[in-house]
Amino acid sequence: VMGVDPSDAPIDVVIACWPWDTYLGADALTQGVSVGISSWRQRSNNSIPPAMKASASYMNSLLAKLEAKEHGYVEAIMLNEEGLVCEGTGENLFIVRDGVLMTPPLSDGVLEGITRDSVLCIADELEIPAGEESLTRSDLYVADEVFMTGSAAELTPIGAVDGREVGKPGPVTRALQERFFAVAYGRVEEYADWLTEV
Repeated sequence: VMGVDPSDAPIDVVIACWPWDTYLGADALTQGVSVGISSWRQRSNNSIPPAMKASASYMNSLLAKLEAKEHGYVEAIMLNEEGLVCEGTGENLFIVRDGVLMTPPLSDGVLEGITRDSVLCIADELEIPAGEESLTRSDLYVADEVFMTGSAAELTPIGAVDGREVGKPGPVTRALQERFFAVAYGRVEEYADWLTEV
């Protein structure tokens, strides 16, 4: 079916599996990555809903990722139309300031990521104060710790934003990362229902 009405188009499903190294580079999980704020804005809630994963949405991410690489960064951070921090090209964002973990709310135009939700649950278990709050670019610059989460990125620390050093992964990032991988690899019995063995 040609055209913009997909009502009569058939639905095909493909599930692909392949070995994959660390998504953002060999040292990303231990050393952190360098990111830059993109000139490309996150698609708005009223264009393609950011809360849903759709192939068409990745054009936005592609433009931001190519720009980031051109400027020497590993990843891009996109702001929404109001200039608030949204997410990376395929990752949710978290900051830590004075021991408090914060992530942008869904209403700011972010994907309701499974890994994002997992980290919030783990933070609660570890008694790390956490919440959703709109973040500005400046919040990234003055944060004690910054990291990204996603199915591919897992829990990747950010070492620098726009050339401003954040530093090595801090204590909150390390604690969450350690627990996240223990859960993901089935080493924590109370999270067994999060996993499907194959």
